[in-house]
Amino acid sequence: MRPRLTVSFVVLSVVLLLLAIGIRGWSARADIRTHESRELAREAATLALVIEQRETLGRPVDRAFLQGLVDPSYALTYTPPSATTPVAVTGGAYVEQDALSARSDVDGGGELVVRESAEVVDELADDTSSAGFLLLLVVLLAALVGYVMSWLLSAPFRQLAVAAEQLGRGRFDLDLPRSRMPEVQAIGQALLTSAGQLQERLASEQAFAEHASHVLRTPLTGLRLELEDLAQRDDVPEDVRRSATRSVGRIEAMDQVTGDLVALSKQGALVAGAEIPLRDLATQCAQTWADALAEQGRELTAAVEGSLDTTYTPGPVEHVLDLLRTDVLRRSAGAVRLVFDADDDGHLTITVAAAEPKSAPGPSAGLALTQARAVVTALGGRVNGDDPRSLTVLLPRR
Repeated sequence: MRPRLTVSFVVLSVVLLLLAIGIRGWSARADIRTHESRELAREAATLALVIEQRETLGRPVDRAFLQGLVDPSYALTYTPPSATTPVAVTGGAYVEQDALSARSDVDGGGELVVRESAEVVDELADDTSSAGFLLLLVVLLAALVGYVMSWLLSAPFRQLAVAAEQLGRGRFDLDLPRSRMPEVQAIGQALLTSAGQLQERLASEQAFAEHASHVLRTPLTGLRLELEDLAQRDDVPEDVRRSATRSVGRIEAMDQVTGDLVALSKQGALVAGAEIPLRDLATQCAQTWADALAEQGRELTAAVEGSLDTTYTPGPVEHVLDLLRTDVLRRSAGAVRLVFDADDDGHLTITVAAAEPKSAPGPSAGLALTQARAVVTALGGRVNGDDPRSLTVLLPRR
């Protein structure tokens, strides 16, 4: 986006500059022609004075004399008072087309006409050296200003792209830019709406799983207890007791199926196609922790255990670990141990162990842990422990 904005700014500046140069060139040509006409009139008056002095001395005004006065781009025509044929001379570079002319009277009745080639005006008007330098300077300045402006204009969109990537990884704690541009506000609102829908989905799935487990298993448990009691009674026929025993087995199978369905509802991917293997997820998170701890001069050791190829939606895990990292940085000191462990069913256990507590953590130091606990609960997991020296996070496979 930035290169295109920069190029657009440069092209616009060059077009406007060329337009301005064209208008200025047209007006400058008219100004130069007017100026040259005035200079030519003064030149004609001076030459007329020279001719007048020569005639006063009684010397002839012929072609040889006028040839010594003529400029290469001039043409002189002198008509003596007593002659019918004028004396005319031209310079070597004189061109008749569109020539400027000036007339001056000579005392005694003569007339002098001085003409100047229009190519002199064209050369003065077509001097593009300064215009070329100005064009180059404007291009460089436009490129610099365009780059800065494009960087400023594209900054909120780059931040929106990062937020969209986070949402695609399953995170709903988006860092959105603050901007007055309607487009940025509209995109940010759309991302917030999508994040809110994702969060509501997590909450509704968790509520459904808990409700379904209670609604389905409670009556099954009551029925199983009654059948077990019936199977153990001595005042009922033997075939009834055997039927009750078989029914208890069927109920236990139904209870198992119910548990599997509830567990399956908790294991669906939050964002289809966003899952990554545990080894990659653990590597990324461990690197983030190592960089943050290094700023405090602390070390991190990390390990990955269990089923390394089990896939998880990275966003929720990253969100939880970001909050736990904040808690560890605020409330602990020394080295930190981070362990990821995935069992065969896909349940993820994350263990955090800091070396020692911080002497003065601050009044709101435990806020990040409270937020992490809320997020984990919404995901259907739990956080064990309140001390950063021993924290365990249990998460279902999502």
